[in-house]
Amino acid sequence: MIEYREKLQRLIAGGTYRTLPHFERDGKYLVLDGERLLNLSSNDYLGLQQIPDLVEEYREAPEYSPLMSSASSRLLTGNDPSYDDLEQYLSSAYQVPSALVWTSGYDANSGIIPTLVDGETLFLADRQIHASMVEGLRLSGCRFSRFDHNDLSRLRNLLERNEGEYRHIWVLVESVYSMDGDEAPLEEIVALKRDFPSMCLYVDEAHSVGVRGGGLGICREKGLVSGVDVMLGTLGKALGSVGAFSLQSESLRELLVSQARPLIYTTALPPIMIGWTLFLLRKVREMEDRRQHLQEMIRRLGGRVGRTPESQIISLIVPGEERVAEAAEDFRRQGLYVRPIRKPTVPAGTERLRLSLTSAMNAEEIDHIAEVMKRWM
Repeated sequence: MIEYREKLQRLIAGGTYRTLPHFERDGKYLVLDGERLLNLSSNDYLGLQQIPDLVEEYREAPEYSPLMSSASSRLLTGNDPSYDDLEQYLSSAYQVPSALVWTSGYDANSGIIPTLVDGETLFLADRQIHASMVEGLRLSGCRFSRFDHNDLSRLRNLLERNEGEYRHIWVLVESVYSMDGDEAPLEEIVALKRDFPSMCLYVDEAHSVGVRGGGLGICREKGLVSGVDVMLGTLGKALGSVGAFSLQSESLRELLVSQARPLIYTTALPPIMIGWTLFLLRKVREMEDRRQHLQEMIRRLGGRVGRTPESQIISLIVPGEERVAEAAEDFRRQGLYVRPIRKPTVPAGTERLRLSLTSAMNAEEIDHIAEVMKRWM
């Protein structure tokens, strides 16, 4: 087999060589080289892994399906009735025309965005959108511009310059950004649609679904769903399953089924996981106590370190490849597992530790995290 040693050496020299970690999971902890570490890199924001009876309860639930494989794409024989149940539940919960389930958020973003192009389309994207949305922009072959993160003035300027030149101007944002954990000014962005008739809004809610809005995300919490043209939610983070979903008009759903390559050419998720997702969605919407506890832990950490976090994602900037690696090792010595975030995920000079809080954490653990954080602030 062909070797790629030289290319690997270039990655190592450039600081972008990565390896897959090996560990055992134990609820909110990881066991790594014999050490039991509190996991600060998980997206299990509601701590569902700490509820051992959920799987047994699912086996007795009406949503349960024993089928372990779809063995086909949805357009062939993989469109199990459980998909209809889940999509109908989602469209009803959000009160939107249609929902569509995807194998992953990456597939959804990289498949939806190229499908939106109609020859008279411009995309305006926040500079910190997820890599999957950037991939979608590249695959679209369409013109796009980036605006500085959460810069409403620059966004308005771009809209003013291009209004009337395109049939559709799509604005791409996230409700909670994955690297810094800050929120988009969604209310102000939605309000721009009144001034610019060609503007359409695409919101990725990967890190707010499950955590905010009674489990349905920030757009639902703020009453903005009707002002969003495409909304994406993930099923593999706070919701504790796998895959993703999109909300859109009925005609766009039909177009996606006909044209979105990641949907057409992918084996469908197995019915056992689709049933599990619907089971968990119903459970998660009732977990307000877990959402409230998570918010309390976020406020507690903020008070201890003198910051006001906007979400459960806490970004600790530690510039420099070596220094951020040292910070991660220091956290590990203190019984805390967190991976350093480096280029190309973030620009050089903005290396960081990305800490994820979950509702499974208690006040003592939060206080300990704060003390270690302060050493690197």
